[in-house]
Amino acid sequence: MKVVLPSDVSIPDKFNIRVVGRDLIFNVQQAWRRGHFVGLTILKIGKLPAPKQAVSKEDEATTAPADYHRIGARRSYRSRD
Repeated sequence: MKVVLPSDVSIPDKFNIRVVGRDLIFNVQQAWRRGHFVGLTILKIGKLPAPKQAVSKEDEATTAPADYHRIGARRSYRSRD
C-alpha cells in the first residue's frame, strides 16, 4: 500500500489503517519512506462489524405498523373461484 504523508510526520513501524466508508481495517507495517510517500506492507485485513443504528422514540411514533390484512390470501392455482 502506498500513502502520502507530509515528510515531517512520524509514524510507528506497525499500526492499523481504517478505510472510511468500507468498514475495512488493515494492520500494516512501514516498508519504506521516500519524501512524502510511505510504502506499507499489509499484514492482516479485517472487516469491522456494521454499526448498530439506534431507533429513537420519535421514529417509533411516526412508523405505523404494517397492515397485513390488506395483502389478502394467496390463492392456489387449482382454485377456480
